[in-house]
Amino acid sequence: MQSLKLRGRVLTPADGEEYEKALQRNSQLSVLPAKCIVQPVDYSDISLVLAYAASQYPPLDIAIKGGGAHSSTWSSSDGGIVIDLLNLRAVSVSDDKGSINVQGGALWGDVYEECKKAGVDVVGAPLWFVGVGGFLLGGGYGPLSGSKGLAVDNILSATVILADGNISKTSATQNPDLFWAIRGGGGQFCILAEVELKAFPQVGPITSGILVYPGSELLNVLKLVNQWKTIYSGKEKLNMTFSRTGPLFKPAVIVMPWVSEDHNSTRSKPLLSSFRDGPVKPFVDKCSLFPDLLTASHGADASIALAPKRLQIRGALFADFYEELILGVWENWVKFTEDHEDARSSAILWDLTRFDKLTEVDSGGTAVRIREQNYWVAVQGRTDNSSTDGIVSNFVAETVAFIRSKNAELSGKDFGYFMNMAQGDENPADIFGDNLPRLSKLKAKYDPTNVFKKGVAIPMGL
Repeated sequence: MQSLKLRGRVLTPADGEEYEKALQRNSQLSVLPAKCIVQPVDYSDISLVLAYAASQYPPLDIAIKGGGAHSSTWSSSDGGIVIDLLNLRAVSVSDDKGSINVQGGALWGDVYEECKKAGVDVVGAPLWFVGVGGFLLGGGYGPLSGSKGLAVDNILSATVILADGNISKTSATQNPDLFWAIRGGGGQFCILAEVELKAFPQVGPITSGILVYPGSELLNVLKLVNQWKTIYSGKEKLNMTFSRTGPLFKPAVIVMPWVSEDHNSTRSKPLLSSFRDGPVKPFVDKCSLFPDLLTASHGADASIALAPKRLQIRGALFADFYEELILGVWENWVKFTEDHEDARSSAILWDLTRFDKLTEVDSGGTAVRIREQNYWVAVQGRTDNSSTDGIVSNFVAETVAFIRSKNAELSGKDFGYFMNMAQGDENPADIFGDNLPRLSKLKAKYDPTNVFKKGVAIPMGL
């Protein structure tokens, strides 16, 4: 490795604390002991590392680390090379403010910081510490998706590094087949070095926060949620979360609104009145006005800092907020968190974002296959006790499987799973559906030696 004369740093176990720090991820369960960690400062470093890894016998495993926020081990490697993009996170806004260029190692916080300065916004993640690359490659449901579509629907072009080290441009007119694949196909084809995104006028100020109700009021809160669906627009969304709140850790239902363009709270007050002044009232009401996406993306910092770090997340899509579905998940979650006190920080997050813009794109328009009415849910398993990891893992997997099957039963539609919240052990057909054969051919074309094997593996030759 030293003979490559890389401009960036190379860390090995001999580097002690620096190496250990570079291994860390958002979830402690995502950490693996890499042979070395390369922190490139330009794209040519990456090409050299890919060539070196391929020249070894057997070839060394390659992992790409952007934000490291995903709860899987996709950005880590056991005995291989991690290409850590932390030095490649430049962000620039075009002169006409119609687009923004972002390097693959940037976090959404980096992007929002430049957006704030320029008076623009983009479709990105709700949390600042999420990496741009992984979020985009997986599809990207974000706060602006209700009005602007998925994050992948707002990619104008991308600069990528292929398995053979070549640096290539891709867009609707340049390598359009690869451009199609990277928009929802995951990191199976290339490394996302740089991306050009559509930019929009700023959406702030934003009202966001929490409205907390006792668990006994779940069905009443669900009625309010379903009523809210009839009046909300793409400029607002909400999450409904099952969580045990301290100090008594009783089961609670938390409604987390997100209302944009809320000058002087003129939009949020009528939109949230039914949640505050209706037949059921929250016992905690902490909503604040945030000036921009950057500030709003830090809104959960305090609670995340206190949460257990052994985190597992899986997600599913569902067609509607069916009472039978919601209640079934609630009952299973309550029992699990009662039976396993060290996993009581585990939570269920149901997202309610308007789907109109998502459905404007065909199911084959990008690699993201589900383009009809849908919402998403995240099952978050948390513990600080390693002996509980297996129990938590089973609960998370069984819960998303229940959501999938129950939604299919009630709606007549099997949505499978989606990339951003997959763990890698899913059947790729359940992620990509009818898009899988085309992805399989493109995998064989752009990565025939399977250099990029992290994530949901796309088989070649279908």
